[in-house]
Amino acid sequence: MSLPVFISGYSEDEELYASGDDLRSASAGTGRANSPTPSVYSYSSSVDGRAMLRDLHGRTLQSTSEAYMLPADTVEHSRLDLQHEMFRKKLGGLFLKPEAVRRALAPKQDMRPAVIDIGTGSGSWAIDMGRLFPHAEVVGMDLAPANLSATPPPNCRFECDDANLGLDHYANSFNVVHSRLICIGITNYRALLADIGRMLRPGGIYLSIEADLQLFDENFEAITAQNEGEPGFTWLQKVAHASHAAFKVTTVKVPVKLETWLTGCGSSQERAPGGIDAGYMIPKWLQSMDCWEETGSKKVYFAVGAWEDDMDERQRYVADLMSEDARTLCKSLRPLLLSYGYFPETVDKWVANADDEIRNVKAKQYIRFHCAWAIKRRD
Repeated sequence: MSLPVFISGYSEDEELYASGDDLRSASAGTGRANSPTPSVYSYSSSVDGRAMLRDLHGRTLQSTSEAYMLPADTVEHSRLDLQHEMFRKKLGGLFLKPEAVRRALAPKQDMRPAVIDIGTGSGSWAIDMGRLFPHAEVVGMDLAPANLSATPPPNCRFECDDANLGLDHYANSFNVVHSRLICIGITNYRALLADIGRMLRPGGIYLSIEADLQLFDENFEAITAQNEGEPGFTWLQKVAHASHAAFKVTTVKVPVKLETWLTGCGSSQERAPGGIDAGYMIPKWLQSMDCWEETGSKKVYFAVGAWEDDMDERQRYVADLMSEDARTLCKSLRPLLLSYGYFPETVDKWVANADDEIRNVKAKQYIRFHCAWAIKRRD
């Protein structure tokens, strides 16, 4: 199941490890029943992946799942490459909990350590992990083939699969499971977490990052204004709010068998087992599972543009990357918003105004990311 792709890249070894320092954060310590392996597809060129793609409102999207509504084209994967660099610089490396990751991936005589990146996107994280841990097997998994911007090392391969259909075919196969910004394509996140608990070997670690489609002002207060002219209104929040509503339609598809579980639950975020709001609930859901010996979480804020006082060079670089990421994301959200029923002229106005607002730093705003981890109990 290997993927020979013919492109090139870089390696920075120690910088790829994350320290968790320099974070603006607050810390806090089912589909198919027996998912068969025929759902997994490997591919050897972009030609093999054409049947997995479709055109929608001028962009190329994957065609294998109705839930995930962001593009899968080279423009979007270039954005994900930039986003990968942004996270790497902000977090100080590829992951939080570096000691636990190193321990989980330590060479073993009886078993080759293995890593999977669920929703690998452009494949950047998987490729960097393959370089950093050459003795480990690294798998990048997504709905559509990645447009890779670097040559994968020989220990890294890519597969197409849909996490919403169940991942039992990966049971007890990995020492590290990573996912980043996949909640917009997951219809039942609690079922996914149960799968991940089974996928991990004892002592393995799960690493997750999810985002809010909610902007925050310079005082870390939620931006609630929705209409132009209201105090605190921003065009980026307007796009985010509309996209949040659209993503709820694509991802909150609750199976009948969950009705009993839903009865008596508290907030709407608790009631919805998947979808765009899962980031809020992942730490609580992990704590409710009995397979973990340790869980933890952080909320990390990224400035959209270099508007904060006294930023050092790295902080300004990260803020500029966040700005570029947000501008490109607004354009990538256009097919979703048009499919949801907004008029093209309305969406184009929102996107153009958000682009101008971000590019010229007309608003002081943050995007918040939820980072979570869990270490599986040892035998």
